[in-house]
Amino acid sequence: MRRTKEEAAETRREILRSAEMLFLDKGYENVTLDEIAATAGVTRGAVHWHFKNKQGLLFAIRDRAQLPFQELAERIAQGGAPNPLEMVADTISAIFSDLQNEPRKRGLLKVIMHLDMAFSDDVADDAMSFRHDMQEHFARIFRAMDTTQPLPPPWTADTVASALTAVIGGLIAEWVLDKGDFELVPCGQAFIKMILTTWFPTH
Repeated sequence: MRRTKEEAAETRREILRSAEMLFLDKGYENVTLDEIAATAGVTRGAVHWHFKNKQGLLFAIRDRAQLPFQELAERIAQGGAPNPLEMVADTISAIFSDLQNEPRKRGLLKVIMHLDMAFSDDVADDAMSFRHDMQEHFARIFRAMDTTQPLPPPWTADTVASALTAVIGGLIAEWVLDKGDFELVPCGQAFIKMILTTWFPTH
């Protein structure tokens, strides 16, 4: 019997949930596709069909981090956010807090970052797509905000989006790799808020 799109989507979500749980509990390198399939209650072939391999699962987990910004961009673009600047800052702060308060995610982020820097063309394309999509979400947010509170020269919604994407990526990379003498909470949070209020002064 042919499965519906809804059933296929639910299978994909369950595989992804199971993979993330196992990666966090056991470490990416110590998890097999057979374990992921068994935990999700599907066949190994289903895992291959939806994600191709373990790298595909890891990239899907990483890409899911964009969802809060995608949802925020849609809400702000529709005019449903009373204080968009505060919402952007709060969303980024919540992600920073989640990363710092969940030590297992630090190890998972290191694996993701190593894959992003791998020499494979497919991986490089995946990494570029992630950054591009994040930047597009921010650009959509800032275009909506710019209509009521114009950005100061020489900034535009696109250049602000590009800069913020780079800042967030840099802060997380420095923190994950222990290259910076700071924590995402409260230093990273405060830095993001400082940058946002430079572009959109509250007074």
